[in-house]
Amino acid sequence: MTRIRTIVSVVFALLLGSLIVVAEYPRFKRIEKRGPAPDSVTATLPSDMDMAVATVGATFNDWADFIAPNRISPYRNRFPDGSKWSHLFLFRKSDPQHPLFPPDEEILFDRGVDDLADRYVRIPAELRMSDLYLYEPSGDYFWESEYFYQGRPAKFRSSFFIHLEAVNDSGTRVEIFEYQPTIWVGEYFGMSAHAVLPTMLHDIRPAQSTTAERKEVLQMIEEAATRRPATPLQREQRQRALGTAAHN
Repeated sequence: MTRIRTIVSVVFALLLGSLIVVAEYPRFKRIEKRGPAPDSVTATLPSDMDMAVATVGATFNDWADFIAPNRISPYRNRFPDGSKWSHLFLFRKSDPQHPLFPPDEEILFDRGVDDLADRYVRIPAELRMSDLYLYEPSGDYFWESEYFYQGRPAKFRSSFFIHLEAVNDSGTRVEIFEYQPTIWVGEYFGMSAHAVLPTMLHDIRPAQSTTAERKEVLQMIEEAATRRPATPLQREQRQRALGTAAHN
């Protein structure tokens, strides 16, 4: 009897030790961020607020257009199928029909480990009324970015706040913030709400903001701004500047 108890105790200890090792394994995964430290990504567009909003709207897919009930023809995506941006859609802060733009309380509660979300919320609310939210609504689409797991690109996803703020009579400052940057680094052994026994689960965890994605968003907006025709005010200012230069 004593021998049986000893064997059972040893087996139990081995099982317990194995479970502890498996449970602790995710903490020691080799995850690297090969990119600069998160910093502001901003530029000033030579257009007023309305034109800046229209420029952003012309750059990315709009969720309201995608699910429009009176749409007859198939939705024409602004990006090719292979582009990660083909999966993201714009949501507007003041759109009651599609209220996916998260409120400040939700942003602070669900920001994960990212610090830039705090800075976004600290911008006065009245200066964020024209902001837009670029979001992948399925929650299942990931792409490659600045993060690496075991020396290979890790799966990554994020949403983006596009902040627009008037800076003078004809300029609009654009700043890009990431929201809920997340990485998928393999699997781990743990408990699931849908299973009785431990099982393998996706190791999806919060991460710090990347710079590459935010710069890419800003670059696309700037390129779209250069393709849009000048407003009457911009043409007038340009003519005034040319006249001043000629006079000098």
